[in-house]
Amino acid sequence: MTERLRDDLDTFAEEHGYTGRSEVIREACQSLLEEYQETDDEDRRVLATVTAVFEYDEPEIERRMMDIRHEFEASIRSNSHNCLEGNAGCVETFVIEAAYDDVLRFIGTVRGADESVSVEYTVLPVDVMNAQPVEE
Repeated sequence: MTERLRDDLDTFAEEHGYTGRSEVIREACQSLLEEYQETDDEDRRVLATVTAVFEYDEPEIERRMMDIRHEFEASIRSNSHNCLEGNAGCVETFVIEAAYDDVLRFIGTVRGADESVSVEYTVLPVDVMNAQPVEE
């Protein structure tokens, strides 16, 4: 764990009434494990948008994103890389269509690209998008 991350955790704990960094880490771990618990989306094909934000001019992270694109190219429907104004950071956006478990593996791989990468995502089952409106 980097010194910056430890400092950020300590500041977060203090500002939000936690007893310390270990309590913050424990709660974060529980949330992550819950995120990967069984859902109604298991065994379904899903469409996901995955957004990764990281610092500008980080060749190692950009190289890792390229490797991820190649590893998951069969599932990636769209991908874009944008630099924020004033080189404040980079945003990598993916649209993925795959089995739910494969999407979770993709998200985990992007999260693991570097500890400084922040990842947000949405998931929607494909069959919900294809559903026809019920006629009355």
